[in-house]
Amino acid sequence: MKTLSLIFSVMLAGVLFSGCRTTAGTSVVMNHDTGSSVIYEGNTRLHNNMAVTAVTYNKVPNGLNRVNIQLTSLVQRDQYLQYRIAWFDADGMEIDAETRTYRPLLLHGLDSVTVTGVANSPAAVTSRLRVREERSLPR
Repeated sequence: MKTLSLIFSVMLAGVLFSGCRTTAGTSVVMNHDTGSSVIYEGNTRLHNNMAVTAVTYNKVPNGLNRVNIQLTSLVQRDQYLQYRIAWFDADGMEIDAETRTYRPLLLHGLDSVTVTGVANSPAAVTSRLRVREERSLPR
């Protein structure tokens, strides 16, 4: 009886904690002063299903930095993703993190899509694109 209750407790804990897991994603870090970009892969499935195929950056007329990142699907099925572009100052501190939420992104099979972000401060010199899988299926 004790063994049965232990097995049940372990199964219940597994079910409860499975809903709390975080989804690691793919990040692209761009330095707008030097022109360099680095891709960090934090999710093997995303790494195998999509690729960053182009990164361009420039300034908008008001002097703020803008980044354009092209993502390409490597699989034939649709991918329901979320993305967020965060901006950082010269000291590496994130600027106004509370205003940048994840946005939905549908990446069709073997297709490409470009995401664009504009800095919200002239102090922004580096940006980071974060992509993660959507936690629940769309309706």
